[in-house]
Amino acid sequence: MSFAPINYDRVLASAPNQDAAELRGFLAEELPYIWLDAYIAMLPHRQNVHRINVQGFEYLWDFSTELVNEGTVKASEAVDDRLIAAHGISKANPAARGDSRLRGRSLGAVDVVPKSERVPYDRGHAIGHVLGGVLDLNIIPQMRTVNRGGAWRHMERYCQLHPGTYFFCRPLYAGLSSHPAEIEFGVLRTDGSLWLNTFKNYGRIEELEEFERLYREKIAALEKGVGDTKAP
Repeated sequence: MSFAPINYDRVLASAPNQDAAELRGFLAEELPYIWLDAYIAMLPHRQNVHRINVQGFEYLWDFSTELVNEGTVKASEAVDDRLIAAHGISKANPAARGDSRLRGRSLGAVDVVPKSERVPYDRGHAIGHVLGGVLDLNIIPQMRTVNRGGAWRHMERYCQLHPGTYFFCRPLYAGLSSHPAEIEFGVLRTDGSLWLNTFKNYGRIEELEEFERLYREKIAALEKGVGDTKAP
């Protein structure tokens, strides 16, 4: 599975000023539009994108439930409400994590698939808690080996050791569900270079296909008036 890559080097080169502080502002202004274009190209559908600012970070969120409730889009043609991207400037976060709330968060289709048939997942933070991230919009299903693994933690640690670092997290979706197939993580280093990694977010391709199948089954049941009133 592959997604059309964004040429971040070209974006950086197009900045009018290569000073690190100027680059932070340039990327924060330009990238949301680039991410939105890439998201639309990834899976054309009716979007309802909100740009939401919470405690200094911006979250781009596709709020399809709103379109379904308005009758603008059929549930079967809507994506699950999901994060498109999150970005901002790292800072110390003295607040407690709120683990009890975190444990109560659904992981969508992950929760339905027996643990013996999938790899372990965490309720991951797109913006790490120690960097200023919150719950709710910020939580995505994330492979435990990624969330607790070396490269992801190294990048978060860099942001933590360098307060004021611009960084972003961009989930990449292969279907209608809110389970990212891949997660892109970028950090603007103090020398103005971009540290970028893309992390696979599923065990086997059959597992990812099962998440999508379960989501579609849930939506089909909802349209027939069966089951809960919320998709996974």
